[in-house]
Amino acid sequence: MKFSLESNKNNLLYFLTTDVAEVFIAYVQLSYYIANQTTIIFISYQLYIFLSAGLYIFEYAYLKSITSMITVC
Repeated sequence: MKFSLESNKNNLLYFLTTDVAEVFIAYVQLSYYIANQTTIIFISYQLYIFLSAGLYIFEYAYLKSITSMITVC
């Protein structure tokens, strides 16, 4: 699959494909990536909520700062 930057009538970017299966595989890979990222975010959130309930205040503040640093970076 090649990405085309050539100008056309409506100035849209599009993919050049050579096979129908190539388009299908691109959609499958995209849906796998989105599902994977959603699952990682959900599990991380559930783990954070589970751990924060049993921590002392200073440990919770430390966990919160570590989580915010990981999110930003």
